[in-house]
Amino acid sequence: MSPDLYMPAYLEHLYLAEHPELTAGARELLHDQVLRDPQRYATTDAARAAVAYAEAHAELMDGLARTEGLPDGEFEQRRTELFAHVRARMNDVLALDAHNVDAALVATQLSEVSLDTCLDTMRGLERDARARIARSHPGFDASAEGLAAAEADREDLSWDPQVIGWMHTVEALSQGCIFTARYRAAASYARTVMRAALYPSYAVGTLLIALARLEDEEAFFEATRNAGPEVEETPWYLLGRTVLLYKLGQRRSARRALRDFAARCDGGAFFLLNPTFRDPYLPVRPAVRESWELSHQAVWEADGILCDIPDFPAWAESVPGVREASDAFASQRGL
Repeated sequence: MSPDLYMPAYLEHLYLAEHPELTAGARELLHDQVLRDPQRYATTDAARAAVAYAEAHAELMDGLARTEGLPDGEFEQRRTELFAHVRARMNDVLALDAHNVDAALVATQLSEVSLDTCLDTMRGLERDARARIARSHPGFDASAEGLAAAEADREDLSWDPQVIGWMHTVEALSQGCIFTARYRAAASYARTVMRAALYPSYAVGTLLIALARLEDEEAFFEATRNAGPEVEETPWYLLGRTVLLYKLGQRRSARRALRDFAARCDGGAFFLLNPTFRDPYLPVRPAVRESWELSHQAVWEADGILCDIPDFPAWAESVPGVREASDAFASQRGL
């Protein structure tokens, strides 16, 4: 979740807690004023840290966008400089509030360490954040649907940067476990994210990719049913189903599933046949602007799994219609 969404809601909540007498009209005015000038309403160190993190994160996203299209050498230099600058900004946020989870998470992700070391640090961050949330929110239960037993408690959790930062950390762990072939751990973390009803995500996609790699057909389709019919329209489901059927040796069904993926996922065939770099998730999977970005994310997240099936790429390209779908997308986008 972007800090542009949760930071203003957090500041509004703090102000309303101190001014419960505000009328409906005054609350609408407050909402507009917080969006225009959040710093005016940041009256605690934690609130000022939340605003500073939102500003630093916006600078990071803008900087990444500005590196698109640069020559390789300049791209690497500019990105290295950007990451070093943002790490320093995140340390400034943590100086204001040592418990700003998002700042700690992004600083960890930008550190020059191995992915295994990064995951170890994120596990510690997740444990500490979960313990603090349990102390500050008595209704919090990470194993409960909605992360709380009562609806009122769920609403109370939805605005807190601590909770959102913790959810970001769990989601980042699920994705990191996929990238490091820890598929059962990835599935477990993804299920935790899915229990957060007020936190929008495609964590079900991580779960389905992990279950496909584990060749757990029963769990894959059970997770699909539990997630609701809309999940069957996502590229994670359509690609995961293809991988699952291929791994199970059901080649005829796998061919049908792959053709379905290529036909229904904008750009799916192109990204499958032409692995394409994408910006790292900082801290988690970003919101998409166009439908093909979902396909790009799904294929990129499954890349380690696809590379672990050496004959899969050649088989996929041999399936009638897949190369044609890839070429059509490339032609439409001038790629």
